Amino acid sequence: MSDAYPEYIEEFSIEIFDFNPIGPTAYILLPETLPKHNNRIINIQNNDDWCFGWCVLGALHPVKVHPERNLHRLYGDFVEELNMDDIPVPVPISTPVYKKFEENNPEISLCVYEWHNQNKCLDFRYISERRGDEYKQVNLLVITEEDRSHYCIIKDLHKLVYNHSKHKGRKYLCRYCLHVYSAEKGYKEHLPKCKGLNNAPQRPQMPIKNKSIKAFYNHKCMQPNPYRIFWDLECLTENLTPEEKTKLTHTERIQRHKPSGYCYVVVCMDSSLNYEIVSHDLYRGPDALERFVTKIEEELLAIQEDLSAPAEMIMAPGDLKAYNEATKCWICKGPFLKPAPEVKMGPQLISKIRNIAGFGNQLRLVIRKPANNPQTRK
Repeated sequence: MSDAYPEYIEEFSIEIFDFNPIGPTAYILLPETLPKHNNRIINIQNNDDWCFGWCVLGALHPVKVHPERNLHRLYGDFVEELNMDDIPVPVPISTPVYKKFEENNPEISLCVYEWHNQNKCLDFRYISERRGDEYKQVNLLVITEEDRSHYCIIKDLHKLVYNHSKHKGRKYLCRYCLHVYSAEKGYKEHLPKCKGLNNAPQRPQMPIKNKSIKAFYNHKCMQPNPYRIFWDLECLTENLTPEEKTKLTHTERIQRHKPSGYCYVVVCMDSSLNYEIVSHDLYRGPDALERFVTKIEEELLAIQEDLSAPAEMIMAPGDLKAYNEATKCWICKGPFLKPAPEVKMGPQLISKIRNIAGFGNQLRLVIRKPANNPQTRK
């Protein structure tokens, strides 16, 4: 039969199987890095594949005593409230599925988060575009373990992020951008202008009467510096070792920056406000950082030695006259304070003080009026 060949095809069929990503199944313990006490998370203890639905019902119909137990008894009467048409069960971690769920249930605003074990913080999985108090807010936490996942109810987002900042008090978290506020006032001002993840909130604010004047008070920055150093440090990136990646930090560590070269220029200003380059250096090598620190220390010593020697004051014609006739400060442009008027003592009082002090006619006293300060009138 080596020379056999088909004469015709009776049937040709293509079978396509639905792709089912990781879907929640049964009960899973909370991550180890998650706060254990007062985290305001309800971990549904289900033994079926409907933990997503139980969590949504638990968020819509809160129970005070053991809301994670006896799911059918607590939430069984509300199952018909959810429209789960075209929603696979178990519900996978998928943005299109979450959007379809919101289309089926127009009164629900759904947000799904996951816990980042390394950074000990919340991360986004799905953020609803529905804003306003007319929607029922449902915040869920999804946790994964190998090839399984599980949904939990976030009862209070504000208490879950207590360790996200150093402020030791109640915190307020925006569910749309995860920005943490330490005061309720700032949180409420942020909500109307929040545009969600990766979008900076913007809101035009018109000037307010008697509060629209901006003045400059950092007058020390108006004085020119006698020396300036401009420098640039170049770095190469190196991948971290597996041991370094496993260390828990507040940020996710990916690469390390290693200095490879530098360049700096020292600029000096003379008494005529003219600038000139007095020193510079350019280097590239494996010890760039150590060499850069050494060279900068040498430059600082040279600058201190030069500034320690007083320079001769060079005055142009008319400078002395302008100095004597000045009535305003050349930095802040404000008028000089008027000196307090002198009060001369009478001859009888002066003679008594001379006799007590024993200075004879060599004593001359001049007393100035105190300023209008309650503390100086005593």
